[in-house]
Amino acid sequence: MKSKCVACLPVAFLFLLTAGFFRPAAAQSPTIDGLLDADFYGAPLAVQDTPTAFGNATNGHRRFAVQGSELDAAYARVSDGYLFLFIAGNLETAGNGVQWSVGNMNKLDIFVDAIPGGQNSLRGDNVFVDDGALGNMGHWDTNNIGLRFDTGFEADFYLTFYNRTDVVPYYDPPQVEAWRGFLYYATLPTGGGGTARTLGTAQDPTHTSFVTTFIFTNGVKMGFNNANTGGVWGTGDANEADTSLAASVTNGLELALPIELFADDAGALNDTIRIVAFVNDIYHRSMSNQVLGPMGQTSGGYGNLGDPRLFNFAEFYSPGDQFFAAANPYPSARALLAPEAGENDAATFRWLGSVGHTYVLQVATNLAGPQVWTDAGGSTLATGPVVSVIATNAMSVNFYRTRRLD
Repeated sequence: MKSKCVACLPVAFLFLLTAGFFRPAAAQSPTIDGLLDADFYGAPLAVQDTPTAFGNATNGHRRFAVQGSELDAAYARVSDGYLFLFIAGNLETAGNGVQWSVGNMNKLDIFVDAIPGGQNSLRGDNVFVDDGALGNMGHWDTNNIGLRFDTGFEADFYLTFYNRTDVVPYYDPPQVEAWRGFLYYATLPTGGGGTARTLGTAQDPTHTSFVTTFIFTNGVKMGFNNANTGGVWGTGDANEADTSLAASVTNGLELALPIELFADDAGALNDTIRIVAFVNDIYHRSMSNQVLGPMGQTSGGYGNLGDPRLFNFAEFYSPGDQFFAAANPYPSARALLAPEAGENDAATFRWLGSVGHTYVLQVATNLAGPQVWTDAGGSTLATGPVVSVIATNAMSVNFYRTRRLD
């Protein structure tokens, strides 16, 4: 069977497995439900300072936001092999006119700068995703350069999310609208092209039954609570200049994304992950003024941003940074993490892996001369981004590595 080493411990990490080397048990990850866990995420990394010009939803339903979208605050943390991302606010739901108004299919676009290289202005030859989203934001002739980010921000990866309803049979009434959510992903190589995939399609079973956490086959988790009625006001409202409530919004879109989604081909990652998020229209051709980091628009100058192919976040009309940043503790998406001590000289070894693949932990007693690696246990299927195996007699002087078997 073909195998390859994906997380070998360097010789410099000669580790004597004494009590002082072991790490404590991993911190508890949040429940991915679209409700902010402030103890886990801490302070927001970006807070909205501009009223929404895409409508102000006030109906307060868990899934269905009527006639309005806003981004109030952004939170992010890299932990336990995931990039945890929480975007507080609400995103307009496109209904079918049965129980919910037809509305607009607004889309949340997210760009991530996580590795060297990437695109400071979106190319016109990027991979096809969500009906041509990237092409609709990239340059299409010599008169423009496509959506341009702040100086130094080079997008490497792209996510987009939207929500709508499907009409499904019921008994009384005979038809109802059930909620659906769609999450897509693409890579953005410096030279264009890339790959794209659907990360997940979320479905509630009926109009009155709501899933708390959507778990997709690739290890991605999603929670969505669209009930926000606070936060920023809509443009034209008497209180439009008051954005003081933005930081208090605790509903929104929450994602747990395996960190390997944002690594390069060798598994490497930057020590800081930078993110920009904004609301766009159904075709990704008309940007709202709801951006995180925020636009800093002032009274009398509120307005949507228009065609992304002609917009430049680095210009004077877009003061400050239109991105936020999260520290990344993992130099590699294939890192072997510090072990956790157990009883009777046992230890739990943990490493970052690829969901759906099979691994084995191997041990050697020395790295001088011919290396003899033996399996420290049986094979393990990665069901999440952190793989763990318990090894016995681990307190002796040993070296450990992992191998992927498929």
